[in-house]
Amino acid sequence: MSSVKIMLVVSLFIPAVRSGTDLWKLECLPTVGTFAQKTIIRCYFKDIKEIHIVAVYLTKVGQDEPLFAQEESKRSGDQRFSLENSSMGPSLQISETMFSDEGEYLYHVVTDSGFEDVQLSISVIAKYKDPVTSTWPENVMDGGPVSLYCNATDGYPAGSIHWFDRSGTNWTMNSVLTKDPKDISGVKSVALSSKLTFKSIVLDMAPFRCIVFNSTYVQDGENTLKITSAIHSDSSGSNTTNIVAGVMVIGSLTVGLLFALLCFRKRNHTRDRRPSAHPILNYESGRSVEDDPENGDISPGH
Repeated sequence: MSSVKIMLVVSLFIPAVRSGTDLWKLECLPTVGTFAQKTIIRCYFKDIKEIHIVAVYLTKVGQDEPLFAQEESKRSGDQRFSLENSSMGPSLQISETMFSDEGEYLYHVVTDSGFEDVQLSISVIAKYKDPVTSTWPENVMDGGPVSLYCNATDGYPAGSIHWFDRSGTNWTMNSVLTKDPKDISGVKSVALSSKLTFKSIVLDMAPFRCIVFNSTYVQDGENTLKITSAIHSDSSGSNTTNIVAGVMVIGSLTVGLLFALLCFRKRNHTRDRRPSAHPILNYESGRSVEDDPENGDISPGH
């Protein structure tokens, strides 16, 4: 009789701890997190509706101790990790993602309907900053040589840079892309630099667009490069010179006009002066003009 009781107790205990393989399944999607941002590790139960999570344990492959554990509301390990919403499923959340979070993990989930293990992976990326563009030479002659440059930093893993002209033609195959990987205190990045060279450019193709894509070919940033024409630059300088020359000519004419007006006024002033009041002597007759015998006019003294 006692043996029957023992067998009964064991048979009741086993279902409480057995694997849920025959009852339900646990699945987790591959996760791509963004550096310094929140990341959600999507996991869900299959083939079951009513289930209660008792505890979860996340262990990085190659390590003995769990990186993170949560039993009901009690958490231990890396406090950046947590259950996103235990009532909705066993999805995990990382509050601030780090590059050290990359890798393979073993996720152990215990429920009131058994337990299940699943392996999941986490990869971490970093978004590129908006690209910076330039040309050499700065002022470009139509039909002349020019190199277009596009640089993007702080992205990870290595992405790519594509070039498009105003009509949408892709010139990327004619460009040269260099990649400069860095790892500073665990923060990874790959600087991208692209150079597109024309031996004889047609300025009607401008402006050019420089587009940066990440490692999964998702666009991270874009910049439009406008090319400055050397002709337009010289024309603006010539216009300035012409304006200055015009001002100088007008100024010279004004000064000349004022000088001529001053001389004219001075001559008029001389003509307007009154004649002298003294008589003019007639040196031929020895008399003054006032002696006129024919008219019987003889000045006193004769």
